[in-house]
Amino acid sequence: MAGTSPAMTKKGKVTMMPETKTAGRAKEVEALRWASNFLCEWRVCANASCRRARSCRGRPYLCGKRNSGALPKGVRDFFEAVLAAKLVGLPFEDFREDMEGREETEAFFAWRKAAVARPR
Repeated sequence: MAGTSPAMTKKGKVTMMPETKTAGRAKEVEALRWASNFLCEWRVCANASCRRARSCRGRPYLCGKRNSGALPKGVRDFFEAVLAAKLVGLPFEDFREDMEGREETEAFFAWRKAAVARPR
């Protein structure tokens, strides 16, 4: 596959080819944008185009840092639990069972519900 194999340097170190770096960067941006949309960060974003579109339209690297602190603590805590569960490979059904009825779960779904209910 073109652009996906590592290249060897003169010192024998493996480096990624530019095409691979670009593809990796695009995947990171896509993942960050997904997380931003999952958390409805557009609700607290200073970028008017994000608020109008109800979706991340800015730079997810910068916006995530800037906007995540403005999210309610319960929403941030829920997302941290999602990431921790994914990191250890916890099956979704187990995660869902563990999180059911917890304060951060309630906060997250209340935040999402308010985002959907808000008129354009």
